[in-house]
Amino acid sequence: MIHYLYELLHKKNILFLQGPIGPFFKNVAEWLQKSGCNVYKINLNGGDEHFYPQNSVSFCESPEAFPQFLQNYINQYTIDAIVVFGDCRIYHKIAKSIVDSNSNLSFWVFEEGYLRPHYITFEKDGVNGFSLIPKNHDFYQNIEITSIDDSKGKSHYYSMIYYSVIYYIFILLKKYKYSNYVHHRKTSLFFYASRWTLALIRKLKTKLVQPKLVKNVINNDYKPFYIFPLQCNQDFQIKVHSHYHSMKSYIFRVIRSFSLFADEKSYLLIKHHPMDEGFNNYNRLIKKLANRYGVSKRVIYIHGVPMPILLRKSIGLVTVNSTCGLSALIHGLPVIALGNAHYDIKGLTFQEGLDRFWKEGQKPDPELFERYRSYLCNKSQIKGSIYGSDFKLHAK
Repeated sequence: MIHYLYELLHKKNILFLQGPIGPFFKNVAEWLQKSGCNVYKINLNGGDEHFYPQNSVSFCESPEAFPQFLQNYINQYTIDAIVVFGDCRIYHKIAKSIVDSNSNLSFWVFEEGYLRPHYITFEKDGVNGFSLIPKNHDFYQNIEITSIDDSKGKSHYYSMIYYSVIYYIFILLKKYKYSNYVHHRKTSLFFYASRWTLALIRKLKTKLVQPKLVKNVINNDYKPFYIFPLQCNQDFQIKVHSHYHSMKSYIFRVIRSFSLFADEKSYLLIKHHPMDEGFNNYNRLIKKLANRYGVSKRVIYIHGVPMPILLRKSIGLVTVNSTCGLSALIHGLPVIALGNAHYDIKGLTFQEGLDRFWKEGQKPDPELFERYRSYLCNKSQIKGSIYGSDFKLHAK
């Protein structure tokens, strides 16, 4: 039972704003309608309109006009719930401010799953750093441990690429209709095509060196080592839910701290984010910093090595607020979160600062983690993928 889905089903008139690329919002709307809810949709660009053409209205004015437009729409259709994908986009922040000033409204957010890649997140009021998931250690002492569906679904990577291409094509085709639209990222199809091409080239290059890196890890050539998985620099996880708002700043902080406080025999493996291949490369920066701090032989920048292989061999993980932190906790590794993470809870993650983590980091309390994970799954995680048709919407 997904508690938040059950609560949403009690709403009569539900308004969808911007969804993820693809037909996910249309499928969710159909499920809600079959359950007796009235569902409405405001489209903000051509991609939105293409994937959700029925029972929708287009907003084509500037963002400055959106608050009044949205308020009038809420009043006209007696809206009592607003559903969005991601809570940091310009229009969704406006919607949240309206909800906060109206006790008759509720705000619901879909997001990529916290337990990736086989779950979808659905929360009330906000996700990630804005999540209502309790961070109080004592809260979980009375939570019942339940079985978790750990079965692996099929990959939807190519579906995501396909939907992305279609989405941005229709943004381009209808840009004159939605000429005032402001996207949370660049909308140039050429920009993404060039970046995806570069990503493909880098992935092919990675495949040539990956076997050697994997072999080195398996053979314990970097033993003992810590993992520092990088995140996409433009994600709201970094721009909004972190302290430095830049991966470069975190790379500097982590390498400096590692050089000063980690055991001289240990290694730091910095793993590039697979979805960031065509957008950023930190090779020069990492080499420069490693040389400056005298750890050039102990800091290894890696691409493409599967995270499970790293987690099985690592002695700890440093993250800003990545879902890799949850994966590391599942493997019983010491974890420190440098940004705002919903799993940054005493007893799960290290609370005494990065400089002390290298030698004092402790494994998570396994029972506490199972209680936390049970609560997380039962409250906010839906089995499936946003980019596939295999997600399971159910509420009792």
